[in-house]
Amino acid sequence: MNIDPEFVKTTTEFIDQTLEAYKSAGVSPTVGDIWDCQNVGDFLCGFFVGELVGSILSAFQYSQKRDPTSDEHLEIVGLVESRSKEIKEFFAKFN
Repeated sequence: MNIDPEFVKTTTEFIDQTLEAYKSAGVSPTVGDIWDCQNVGDFLCGFFVGELVGSILSAFQYSQKRDPTSDEHLEIVGLVESRSKEIKEFFAKFN
């Protein structure tokens, strides 16, 4: 089952807005120490992707009044993955 085109459009806009918010906000200088991670950019990238996917899945549940099917879940993950190059490039500068 394909996800509703309007949901895809809204989700794409949400991804854009969230990435821009991260670019504007910057990063706490203590992230590496607090979470004991050597590659802060990799940690932040994983956190960001997890946050996006979780938020989009919640939005799907709210708007559709049901959980996504396995295929819909993968389609949602694919929407985030389609921006992987831009996301990785941004967070790589924190490594």
